[in-house]
Amino acid sequence: MDIFASSGIVALVLFFVFLLASFPISVALGLAGLVVFAYNQIAPFTTLPQIFSGAIDSFTLLAIPLFIIAGNMIAQTGIAGKLVYLAQFILGRVPGGLAITVIVAGAFLGALSGSNVAAIAALGFMIAAMQKAGYPIGFSCATVAAGCTFGVVIPPSINLILYGVIANASIPALFAAGIGPGIILASVLCTYIYIVAKKKKFPTAEFERSWPEFRRAFKDAFWGLMAPVIILGGIYGGIFTATEAAAVAVMYVFIIDRFVYRQIRFIDYPYLMLQSGLTTGVVMLILAMSSILSFILMVDGTAMQVREWLLTASGGSTVIMLLLVNFILFIAGAFLDPVSAIYLLVPLLLPSIQAVGVDTVHFGAIMTTNLSMAHITPPIGLALYLASQIAGIPFTKAAKAVLPFVACEVVALMIVTFIPSFTMFFVKLLA
Repeated sequence: MDIFASSGIVALVLFFVFLLASFPISVALGLAGLVVFAYNQIAPFTTLPQIFSGAIDSFTLLAIPLFIIAGNMIAQTGIAGKLVYLAQFILGRVPGGLAITVIVAGAFLGALSGSNVAAIAALGFMIAAMQKAGYPIGFSCATVAAGCTFGVVIPPSINLILYGVIANASIPALFAAGIGPGIILASVLCTYIYIVAKKKKFPTAEFERSWPEFRRAFKDAFWGLMAPVIILGGIYGGIFTATEAAAVAVMYVFIIDRFVYRQIRFIDYPYLMLQSGLTTGVVMLILAMSSILSFILMVDGTAMQVREWLLTASGGSTVIMLLLVNFILFIAGAFLDPVSAIYLLVPLLLPSIQAVGVDTVHFGAIMTTNLSMAHITPPIGLALYLASQIAGIPFTKAAKAVLPFVACEVVALMIVTFIPSFTMFFVKLLA
């Protein structure tokens, strides 16, 4: 395949050149697309507004800003602290119990907000708590960063919504497909922490356990635990759609904070909405700018060229195809945020995956599980960067400490990829 003969490949190369030149992702996407669009005269410039608006004009995508608002609200309600206390009460005396608590709480926060950024904002205080308890600072930082990767996978997930819109797949089915990978990720990470904690004799928390104290901890965390039950139960019970579930999530968090936790003042809401709007604006700008590249890839036939190349390289083997695709996703995730990677790579890789008989919903679970590592994989690793800032340690030190966690997530990814029954079990169960 001659890269100079393909507008799509040239656009992708230009995108990475701009990215390496430290352009913001949305600018790099838009500029690369516009240069190739204009130089190769892909279509009249009057089509650009239609391409932009078509990328974000979707009722389903309305769930993204709503879940971002819900995530920012959750970060301020104190729900995270109550979930952490309950998990710590149960797991405190287990070797590595405090670190395992972070992973479990991260999974629940992922199910509450669908956002990694909201999870790390809510769990950042655990770095100091782990350090005070005697855990190494690098390990504490890496644990919190890894605990914040679940928002990409566990429903309701913004990334699964985006994948469903692009791949024309059922959002409820994708949400069901995210449950199994979330459990596998949590199990593998907790097992690793348990082994390391036992080997290095990390401290265990001393709790005075009693049934009255457990009931108090459970009562405090109850409303947080009920959120995913209400949201997912409403979707699978046919009460509301995935988009409506996002609105329900916002109203639910607002109500329990007003009448139970009372942490967010009315005066705080304008700033909270501003922060949510800024995050939403970044996501939507990336989607709009990505649409130019996607349009070029579609018109130019690059996706079919990539399909033929991957089929030739894999020899038509499903196993080799999945390994190749996972490798591409892993490398892309090291440099791109998951939103950009999904929008760019789904149109490119989905035809190849479908050609070897892999289910579209299963591939959605594979892709989101793989891209969950983007938040902790150097050199970008947004969650790892934020965690290192909270911990006050150099990013290089945090990157070294997180590598075993990345290896654990690779193991979980291989289970999700090659044992589809773990993923599709919940899809069939909730169908």
